[in-house]
Amino acid sequence: MKKIFLLITVIAAMTLGMSSCGGNSAEKQAEEWLGRARELSYKGEYAKALAAIDSLRKNFPEAVNARREGLKLYQQTSLKAAQKVVEQADRALQDADKKYEQMKTTVEALKAKGTATAEQLTALTLLRMKRDSLRTVFDVECAKIKYIHKKMAE
Repeated sequence: MKKIFLLITVIAAMTLGMSSCGGNSAEKQAEEWLGRARELSYKGEYAKALAAIDSLRKNFPEAVNARREGLKLYQQTSLKAAQKVVEQADRALQDADKKYEQMKTTVEALKAKGTATAEQLTALTLLRMKRDSLRTVFDVECAKIKYIHKKMAE
């Protein structure tokens, strides 16, 4: 009976030892994924960095420290990506707004004379739609940035 108890104790100890070693291995692998994600984020490859962090979170649920750091990196990377989109949308919005105002002045003058063509009116409408779409993208990304800042403060 003592031999069986001793054998069970030894097996249990070995199993615990192996599982804790596996945890360290998982933590190391998770840290490698995190390092890759940091590198991708640094290079400005935000979508790939976010995908790497998602993979880390799915594949290494027991790597608590790496997951915690991954969450911080995810927020920082999401913020950088949103800021980049805001910059691009802002430039495009300013350009579209300027073109729209110029075209609007011209088309409205022609319309008042009764000489505006259907193509001119359609072009003006399409440009207004483009400007409005860019404004929506800009507003959504600004809201996303506010939300990320709020989450980072928590």
